[in-house]
Amino acid sequence: MTTPMPKASDIFAALAGQWSLMRDLGEVGQFVGDVTFQALDPDKPNVLRYREEGFLTRPDGQRFDGYREYDFVLHEDLGAIELLFRDPLSFGNRYVLLQFGEDATDGLCARDIHPCGDDFYHHCMIWNGPGHFETKINITGPKKDYLLHSVYLGH
Repeated sequence: MTTPMPKASDIFAALAGQWSLMRDLGEVGQFVGDVTFQALDPDKPNVLRYREEGFLTRPDGQRFDGYREYDFVLHEDLGAIELLFRDPLSFGNRYVLLQFGEDATDGLCARDIHPCGDDFYHHCMIWNGPGHFETKINITGPKKDYLLHSVYLGH
């Protein structure tokens, strides 16, 4: 008997709460921190605020603190989760629209591409099940060429 494929709404519901984050930035270093997915507006149950906070450690040992925020928006009609920017320059604009359905080696995958100037962010979210997901963002273009691999573990 096979387990039914989770819907975007199932994945969205499972995101709420606290997560640990480990991100490999290649030659730039590693980011380790904590993530919270939190509903902030009872009138918008389809929106979760994503906030990551932690430390970037560079290969030379320098350490910097940092954070990032997005809004994750469930679109049940599309069977998708949309990520919206929260930074001042792009506030409210779409980063990616993730529609799950593609099988990955260890889970369910959703992909989208975000253009940023002449560079492209090839975003892949791999849902390994409640309590574990990953993102692989391959950034390509004339200014950037690297992979961000993030592992999220639920508490």
